[in-house]
Amino acid sequence: MKLFAVLSLFGMLLMPAFAMAGDGALASRVTALEDALSQGVVQQVQISGAIEAEVGYSSDYDNVKESDVDLTTLELGVDVVLTDFFSGFALMKWEEDGDEGVFLDEGGVVLGNVEEYGVAATVGKLYVPFGVYETGMISDSLTLELGEVREGAVVVDFGASGFYGSAYAFNSAINDDDEDDMIDAYGVTAGYLFESNSVSVDLSAGWISNLTSSGGFSGYLDDEGYDPIDGYTAGATATVVVGFADFTIIGEYLTALDSDYLAEAEAEPAAWNLEVNYGFEVAGHGASLAASYQGSDEAAILGLPEMRIGAAFGFDITEGFGIALEYVHDEDYDSVDGGTDESADAVTCQLALEF
Repeated sequence: MKLFAVLSLFGMLLMPAFAMAGDGALASRVTALEDALSQGVVQQVQISGAIEAEVGYSSDYDNVKESDVDLTTLELGVDVVLTDFFSGFALMKWEEDGDEGVFLDEGGVVLGNVEEYGVAATVGKLYVPFGVYETGMISDSLTLELGEVREGAVVVDFGASGFYGSAYAFNSAINDDDEDDMIDAYGVTAGYLFESNSVSVDLSAGWISNLTSSGGFSGYLDDEGYDPIDGYTAGATATVVVGFADFTIIGEYLTALDSDYLAEAEAEPAAWNLEVNYGFEVAGHGASLAASYQGSDEAAILGLPEMRIGAAFGFDITEGFGIALEYVHDEDYDSVDGGTDESADAVTCQLALEF
């Protein structure tokens, strides 16, 4: 009964976002899912979510100081497993600094199972597998800000004996032709994961045909009035994640491969992240420390800092509820390179509930 109640709550929360979809279409689907569960048609339904609130202080490149306290993120997701071969998922989200209201962050239908069959295909609104973006910080890494791509896509994943990879295709929202509305962007990722009792090493690399479809490019260039762009730029990324004892070391590099996407500027933006995380216990509670050194190159046009250093501390108050504190210092590009030659600082305290 608790699961049915949660599913009903999920439907009520999402109904405003889909009010234009039809008369009670989402509620009908939730009811059908409840019936399927009661009849044993569905193997598993998992509800998950997060609520995040933050207190922050910042001083920007113009030395304008701000402080605020607010609810920053709400997430509610559902994963449905019909069989070992057929499954699906959806994640609804609201963000304080976004302008989409409640929106579908990602969701899709999955055919196959990498663990069981070595291959799976996913179709839906997805974050394509370009970049890893692992971090122990509260804020996103510069590599994520530059390279994360969320589009309607089809992704084929495979894995065997520690080797894994993906191939994907999507219709980019950023095109060099106003009449171009085709599935003409694609990419590949390959990696190898080695694990032993004392150490793990995860190596991966990826290539994407249209990096300009990432949020780092499309959002900033749209805001600055560069639409349509004059061409695509492909992108490449490489990541290594090493774990040993209670330490995790992350190294990631991501770059554009050409500069012909704008007529009035020639730049091949790149970003990297070098991070060390340490996990430990305090009075039986999980805790973590993270230190990050990040940077970018030729990315002033996208609003990224030239250098970022940061540190974060996290503490699990109880299972599913934690507090984290982060400090970040940014150095902007020199004025001759399109920046302000100034620095910025930000301190954030986050309370996060996850279920």
